[in-house]
Amino acid sequence: MTEALFVLYFVVLVATLVIKTPIIKGPWLFLLRAFFPNWKFFHAVGHVPHLYARSGVQLASGELHWSEWVLIYPRHVRRLSHWVHNPDTNLGLGQQNLVDHFWADLYDLPEGADPRGLVTYKMVSRLVEQALRARDVNFTHSQFELRMVLDGRTANVDTQVMMTSPVVSAC
Repeated sequence: MTEALFVLYFVVLVATLVIKTPIIKGPWLFLLRAFFPNWKFFHAVGHVPHLYARSGVQLASGELHWSEWVLIYPRHVRRLSHWVHNPDTNLGLGQQNLVDHFWADLYDLPEGADPRGLVTYKMVSRLVEQALRARDVNFTHSQFELRMVLDGRTANVDTQVMMTSPVVSAC
């Protein structure tokens, strides 16, 4: 009996990889998506989406002085105590899952479509604003980029900018 279930599991697994299903879209299904991770990273090894942002301060002359681009979700150092209690990394994984969903939504957008209408765009914009507020309270403008990064063992091998947001004034 156990062998039959094991074989059935792998048959279903292979079927899901071979059979192409249509993308199901809808407002209620979209809200449920937050409970499930984006499994597209299993499709291919390669570039991974990273979210970068920068803050700007408007000078008296009217020019914007920009900070350097910073990675919004840097990887955290793992510790043995994290096996028991690890809220910061769990929050970070949820935020990275949002970035992965945003990448998937951008990838599925028709050519020339405006990504600002996406729910994930609005959520990422809010995440960027919160992350920048934690670093610098006195900024007047912000901007973010979604970059596809190919990581090597010690450094980034390749980086491609997938999308750069327009400059937004801080609230």
